[in-house]
Amino acid sequence: MNRCRFSIPNDIWKWNLKPQGFAVLVYLCYLHVHCKNYIAPSAEEIAFRLHMSKDMAAEQISELNHRGLLDQHMVPVFKNTSKSFFSLPNELFFLNIGHGAITVYAYLLYCEDRRTHQCHPSYRTISDAVHLTVSTVMKHIAKLADRQFITVENTCYIDRHGMKWNGNNLYTILPIQMSVNHCYQQQLLRLEA
Repeated sequence: MNRCRFSIPNDIWKWNLKPQGFAVLVYLCYLHVHCKNYIAPSAEEIAFRLHMSKDMAAEQISELNHRGLLDQHMVPVFKNTSKSFFSLPNELFFLNIGHGAITVYAYLLYCEDRRTHQCHPSYRTISDAVHLTVSTVMKHIAKLADRQFITVENTCYIDRHGMKWNGNNLYTILPIQMSVNHCYQQQLLRLEA
């Protein structure tokens, strides 16, 4: 795997894409940026990479076309976007986490402070941005922490009356190589078993 990244416009969160559509669009961005002889992938290939059914992948491609986010060759088209971008690691599509976790991880990268690699959006904020229920977001956060994409730290604060309250989680984005190494270790353990 090539340890590079590719850019996504910050405006993508304003387009109200479902997690499946978001994942398809960013996967097509990845392919377009990093494949020298870009050939539009089949719905079957997209479904395999993003852990969705072939019908769901075809439906999302159709929706992205309908919204003008893909050209006739399935190349992503970003018109009238701001000049602000965030980046995603290429390895994201080879670590077997699925379209929901990809979308939640992407949102955390969007929120990340680039100096500290930390962010602290609430579950509700993430839920609203990625169009998943809070309980589903919590499940994907747990998966990302388990697979060593992020660490999660509970926070608390004391209000002006001296009452202690739970705060938003503090997420630290780990280097993607840690996730890759974890994935390889899990594969080796399965082979040994």
